[in-house]
Amino acid sequence: MGKDRTLIIAIMFADLVLLTMTVIGMYYLLEWIAPNHTPNTIGLTSLVSTYVISFLASYALYPPIIQERIVKMESVLKRVTITSALMILIVSLLILLVYKGHSFPRTYLVGSYIVFTIFLFIERVLIRKFFMKARSNKRNTKRIIFIGNEPTISKLFTTLSHPAYGYDIVGAFFDGKATEEELQKKRLGNIDQIYEWLSNHSDIHEVYGYFPKEQQGLINIISKFCDNHLIRFYYVPAIDIYNGKISFHFVEDIPVIARREEPLSDPMNKIIKRGFDLLCSTLFLVLVFPWIYIIVGIIIKITSPGPIFFIQDRTGLNGKIFRCYKFRSMKVNDDADKVQATKDDPRKYPFGDFMRRTNIDELPQFINVFLGNMSMVGPRPHMLRHTEEYSRLINRFMVRHLAKPGITGLAQVSGFRGETKHIEDMEGRIKQDIKYIENWTFLLDIKIMVKTITNMFGGEKNAY
Repeated sequence: MGKDRTLIIAIMFADLVLLTMTVIGMYYLLEWIAPNHTPNTIGLTSLVSTYVISFLASYALYPPIIQERIVKMESVLKRVTITSALMILIVSLLILLVYKGHSFPRTYLVGSYIVFTIFLFIERVLIRKFFMKARSNKRNTKRIIFIGNEPTISKLFTTLSHPAYGYDIVGAFFDGKATEEELQKKRLGNIDQIYEWLSNHSDIHEVYGYFPKEQQGLINIISKFCDNHLIRFYYVPAIDIYNGKISFHFVEDIPVIARREEPLSDPMNKIIKRGFDLLCSTLFLVLVFPWIYIIVGIIIKITSPGPIFFIQDRTGLNGKIFRCYKFRSMKVNDDADKVQATKDDPRKYPFGDFMRRTNIDELPQFINVFLGNMSMVGPRPHMLRHTEEYSRLINRFMVRHLAKPGITGLAQVSGFRGETKHIEDMEGRIKQDIKYIENWTFLLDIKIMVKTITNMFGGEKNAY
């Protein structure tokens, strides 16, 4: 506990140094290139003090998590973003309350927020790398033992064996023989021998245990022993019943296990994704789409009689139906809502075929993104007929509707784009869609978008 407190204080000191440098640097930079946007009516000392006080307040509500042994970079980025945003909010309130009558340019507020957030994230990543390096060298380690031979214990053993996490796995207690060779090497005895062993070893920090039904009575005994000897005890439930990722929740004080982890059920993640969608769709619709609409619309009218847009009902979030917009790439026909496009589909006209190969026909879906019934990235929306058919044929098909459909998606950049000739093709697409839903991060969205753009220029064999 003392070491953890020291780490947090050290991180806070580094953060304050970085913040002070950012505030002063932004002050002199704006004074040089844009004097009118410098908060010079307050004074540099007062400005730094205001930011420091505000940061300490936000720091108390959202302390760093990089010192934790296992943490995702996406979680660090989200924590940094929230901490910085809260700091700027408190700065704004202090200026209104304390520095009444003083002008404070918004440019400085926004600029300092962006610059500090970027620098703070970089600093946290570097500190995180330092911690992982130190733990790989057997510093700041925790001595732990495992109880049980359930598959989940084997997975946990493999995960915590990573040197960068800083765990010194002393051994494991289980009955029979372990399926993992490395776990078998760490065996110290049977489960009923754990109490006696712990009584003679007081240098253990944490215990992770799974107990078979016939040995459930040991849980309270081991738990009480750990409490009395300052050892943290973690009960590991059997989570392999679902054969996939799961998520823990609490109903009041009762723990429950969700069928899968859904990062986009987190309100903050929803805000981040929706904010990014609104920003991208607004910029595209205002700056780019009008020109594309004029050029593409004229060519469509010249080369194929009929409307410019093709509007079709598709299945969206939670199975709700929405109107999906596309540039019309086929001749007007009666099978548009029934038959999927094929490679040499006679319904396509030459320019429509070009639009499909280059994804131009999908660009009107930025309208759907702006309206909120689609996202930049997500499972591709299917025709209603396909939803009805495949939901009967493919297990877990409807899970893909737990996220908003997207202009592009993980399945599309993983080779499952276009016509699904065989049921295995659709099954592969569904697996990728579910993988996206269970593993969503903002960085994953960015990677998929970049991959989509490179595929547009490199060409895709299923783009027809």
